[in-house]
Amino acid sequence: MKSLTRIFVLSCLFFGALGSSYASGQFFFFQNPMVGEVAPDFILETLNGGKKSLEEFRDGDPAIVFFWATWCLHCRTQLKELNDSAAEIQEKGIKLVLVDLGESSSQVRAYLKDNGVSLNVFLDKTSEIAEEYGVVGIPTFYFLDKKGIIQAVEHDIPENHEALLLGKGDVAG
Repeated sequence: MKSLTRIFVLSCLFFGALGSSYASGQFFFFQNPMVGEVAPDFILETLNGGKKSLEEFRDGDPAIVFFWATWCLHCRTQLKELNDSAAEIQEKGIKLVLVDLGESSSQVRAYLKDNGVSLNVFLDKTSEIAEEYGVVGIPTFYFLDKKGIIQAVEHDIPENHEALLLGKGDVAG
């Protein structure tokens, strides 16, 4: 009986700690509630200078919104993969929206230069946008179709990412 009570209490603590339903949707056993919803627009400073909105940058194209940071080892691997395939992705009309979390422009710029990454980056210095999107861990990818509707939320780039973005595949979540 003690072990049953212990399991119940631990389960309550675990699910209580998940917090918002957006955050809980990033665990493998929950579908992210943002899937099927229009991605929240945002305006952030970019490394290329000035501020830009997601909608302005996307301009009606499908997009991969990638939340990351320079200190995150898995983010680095995913960023290298994105950078290596950026030309191919962009030729297909897919926009890459890289959103760095909580770092200064000088930190991000130095990292990109040292690693040969030539992609523009949005700077979410306060992680406010990540919070609005319910990002729990990084890297996190949001796959938006042409209408700006979130088709999938993943922690790495699935092989069927093009199908997700162009409406040719099953929606993952």
